[in-house]
Amino acid sequence: MTIETSAAFYDRITLSELSLTTISILLVICLPGALVLGNRIGMGRQRRLAAQGRTVGPAMSDTTQAAFQALLGLLLAFSFGNALTVSQKIKEAIASESAAIGTAFVRADYLPEPGRSELRRALLAYAQTRVVPENEVFGGRGDTRRFLERTLSAQAALWPATRAATAGVEAPIQAFVAGAMNEVIYAHTYRVSSLSAPVTTFTQQMLFFGAIATLFIMGNRTGLMGQALTWRDIAFALFLCAVMYSVVEIRRPREGLIRVDDSVMRTTIHDMELSVMSGP
Repeated sequence: MTIETSAAFYDRITLSELSLTTISILLVICLPGALVLGNRIGMGRQRRLAAQGRTVGPAMSDTTQAAFQALLGLLLAFSFGNALTVSQKIKEAIASESAAIGTAFVRADYLPEPGRSELRRALLAYAQTRVVPENEVFGGRGDTRRFLERTLSAQAALWPATRAATAGVEAPIQAFVAGAMNEVIYAHTYRVSSLSAPVTTFTQQMLFFGAIATLFIMGNRTGLMGQALTWRDIAFALFLCAVMYSVVEIRRPREGLIRVDDSVMRTTIHDMELSVMSGP
């Protein structure tokens, strides 16, 4: 099995296929649009009923409208809370992996040459694949696939280098170094698991269409009462757009306005580079 094919096993990572720009456009158009459409339809029905001399009765009670709003609020709280949890999980994964790589790099000092230098260089090459370059956009499934192929290729060299470097040394030293290398590999698994979206695609779609339905009902209710939309209604729709956008953006660590700080990993890599350049 090649490194390229092993990366394919991560295809079930739940990443959005849409860019943040596309998502923001959909939210800004669909949510306020649902509010305006509902208001237009409600006012049209109110005029038709008034022309027939009929009393305009509430087509939907305040209780039902409040129930839709409460349900939307519950879904938003659930989604936003999960997004924050995953964001914190990503930060913890980066910090844990940085510590694991740094520990394995330091423990390599207990090994004789030339295996020590080769293992340290392999660890440095692997660590350099664990950060995304500053000018590179990272967010879609294709970006994730390229990241995994690059880092799995470097990871594949770690265990052979460990076996070669620890050949012939005392068993306690072998276990000491191999244990640290196992932690490096485990840290990769934990970090990859943090890439998945905080909620399923179905839940995200349910939240999106639930927000559209709620705003449509709000606008329709206002129109049936013969009232036009106010700036408060528009402000609520736009604020809802901002909240839903943040739920999506907060779990994308390398794009958007909210980005995860990976300076801990970059500092570790810098220290490793200085140590390798200084020699054994």
